[in-house]
This record gives sequence, structure tokens and C-alpha cells, in this order.
Amino acid sequence: MAVNEFRKDIVSGEWVLISSLRAKRPHEGVRERLAQAVEGCVFEPGSLHEQSDPLAVYQNGERIPWHGDWEGPWTTAVINNKFPALQAGVCGAPHEVGPYLAHEAFGFHELVITRDHEQHFAQFTDQQTAEVLHTYRDRYQEIAKDACGDYISIFHNHGRAAGASIFHNHSQIITTPFIPPGVLRSLRASDEYFQRHGTPIHQTVIDWERQQGRRVVYENEDYIVLCPFASKTGYEMRLFPKQPASRFEEATDAQLLQCANALTVALRALHGALDDIDYNFYIHTVPVQRDSSVSYDHYRWHVEITPRPSIEAGFEFSTAVHINSFDPDDAAQHLRDVAGAL
Repeated sequence: MAVNEFRKDIVSGEWVLISSLRAKRPHEGVRERLAQAVEGCVFEPGSLHEQSDPLAVYQNGERIPWHGDWEGPWTTAVINNKFPALQAGVCGAPHEVGPYLAHEAFGFHELVITRDHEQHFAQFTDQQTAEVLHTYRDRYQEIAKDACGDYISIFHNHGRAAGASIFHNHSQIITTPFIPPGVLRSLRASDEYFQRHGTPIHQTVIDWERQQGRRVVYENEDYIVLCPFASKTGYEMRLFPKQPASRFEEATDAQLLQCANALTVALRALHGALDDIDYNFYIHTVPVQRDSSVSYDHYRWHVEITPRPSIEAGFEFSTAVHINSFDPDDAAQHLRDVAGAL
């Protein structure tokens, strides 16, 4: 790209300034790495007895009974967050506080912990990542049975700049009693595009990116990873199922293994390309189905991977326009090269 350029995300409607003429590479500069010794780690078996009993435990891809012993043979476990953003309770209707609207923060806040203290997703096998995805799906299905919560957010923070305060690999699941604004904007844009064009918006994006080829990082039989044309940060990636699928929780075991392969390749490539940069990944899926008359067939669930190369500043906060200082075409090429060398 020869000049800086504003680009609008076709789904979210967010504007991004691609400003590659002025920037350093995203991994340049000094970062404070998050590192903690295994001794005293709160997610080690010797410390987990201070937590409540797990909600679910898995061993090598299979859910197993809990026998009351954290030293036993588990590889992934789900626990309630000891310091939750939401508390258990009976959800009610929102209420007015002066000119504002408020809602009691009842719901779920869970942690998905993998056992090995030193390993994180970029070092996992496909099978290890698939086990975590299975756990996400199982917990989603279980939480969705509860009457509270319109949306279930599943996300992972890697590194201090991404919001992680504990080194040991873990993800989080949080419910909200409303559809978050960012998700709602994407759902509306997806529906409006389908009404105008008769084609799902994400299918249009996938087909165009495959035709272009420049921003595709990796694809297997069922999934594709690409750097979005309107990437908010350098080396941002999105992972889509190739076939129509609006609900993450409906993915089969075989599909999740293919998803795990694509996610593992993407995170290994990111790790290698940017020297273990901090990042978030999160699953964007449709709201919990409470009204059978509402259809989201126009939407495609996906995983967004967002590196954290820099801190957002005044321009971003005052305008809600992100500045990305690395061309997504170049980022995708770099990631492809690293992935091919792994």
C-alpha cells in the first residue's frame, strides 16, 4: 500500500486508519512480559484446593468424573472465578436510575484452566486446543440452559498488555443480561446486508478474500484464517468456518478439531512472527436462543485474534477510530512465511 488509508469494516461499521507509512513494526520496542513461577501459582493443583470444586474436568479430550483430588489426572478444568465480575443470583429486568438504565450484575463468570503451567496455546497440539474448544462449547450449552443471560462471551487474554494478571494459561466465560453493543451492531449489519443482497455478509468477505489471496494466512478443509482488510491492529486475524454456521455451540467434535488446527497454526505463527506478543482472542457468536422465531442464519460465528502491540491513545478514545500501523497484506505474508516454516 503506497499511501495511508481509512477503511471501514463491512460488518462492525468501525473505521480504521491504516497508517503504515509512519509506523515501526508492531513488535519493536520493549515489552514487560508477564511471567510467574510455578511455585505459588494459584492455578496449580497444590493451590486449587482453595477454589470451589470444579464445574467440569477433562482428560485428553474426554470429560471425566471429579473425584475431589486436584492432584488427579485432569488436563483442563472449569471453575467459578474467585473474584467474579458477576455474581450468582436471579436476574431481573433493567431499572431506571435517573436518566440512566441499570441492571443487576447477576450471571456467570467462569475460568477454563489448562494444567501445564508453562504451556500456552502457541505451544499446544491440535488435540490440546480441541479439548479447550470442547470445554468452551460444553460450558456454553450448559450456561445457555439458565434463564439469565442473553449473551455468553468466551475470551482468552495472553500477556499483561492483553489484560492477563496470571501467567498460567486460562480463558474466561462471562454472561451479560443484554446483547453487547458491538455484537448488536454486527448482527444488524449482517441482517441488513442479507436483506439488500441476498447473500450472507461473511460469505461475501470470505469469497472476496480467497479471490484476492493476499490476506489469507491459512486454511484447512473447514476453516479459513485471514487478516481483515480493515484490521484494527497489526497482525489481527479472524478465523471463520467455511460453511454457513451461526452458532459456535453447534459445532461438532470433528469441526472443532479442524477449528483447533486453524487456531493453533494462527497462534503459532503470531508467536513466531512477533516474539510471543500479547494478544486476545474471543469467539463472536449469536445470542442465546430464547425466541425460536428469531433467525441469525445470515451470520457466521468466528474467532477474532487481536494482538496488543501498542496502547490506544487520545485519537482512538476521542474518535473510536483505530490506528493500525501495519498493512494487513504484509502482515498476512509474514504470518504465512512463519507458518510455513513451522
